[in-house]
Amino acid sequence: MQREIEVKVLNIVPKEMEEKLLSLGAEKLSREFQTNYTFEPTDGEFKKGYLRIRESQIDGKKNPIELTFKEVKNDRDVRINNEFTVHIDSVAMMTSILDKMGIKLKYKGEKERISYRYKGQRFDIDTWDKNTYPYPYMEIEFTNQSKIDEIINDLGIEKSMVTTKSISDLINEL
Repeated sequence: MQREIEVKVLNIVPKEMEEKLLSLGAEKLSREFQTNYTFEPTDGEFKKGYLRIRESQIDGKKNPIELTFKEVKNDRDVRINNEFTVHIDSVAMMTSILDKMGIKLKYKGEKERISYRYKGQRFDIDTWDKNTYPYPYMEIEFTNQSKIDEIINDLGIEKSMVTTKSISDLINEL
């Protein structure tokens, strides 16, 4: 299990945010293309989390396919998730297994993710395909909650642009 502490910054212009990060001395980590499959039980939602399959390529190299359950532990000031991840061999076979268990595909989306590291924190600039979510945003993953205000101030981000909502929450608001 991996613990994730994060916020999203909405209403960004990706190129401008990349320039700002680089001007502060951030290190570019990678460019990734993902296909994400998000699932939900046929009788509603998972109580505190969501299930996802992810196929990805980082800098042109294929990664193992991952099945992840994200358990939401907190979504007040920051979003804290416990992530339970395993590698799988086949999206189609896993989707079929989930279907037999009463867990259906909610949506499939593709995104480009450009990642940076600054002051030991990870920054992911995400641009989804327009049919999934039309607005780019940046996720900031923190190693320590106490860094949030410092990082937000360094980037000149207005607090009103910061949210703890998941991508599913954002999609539901469209």
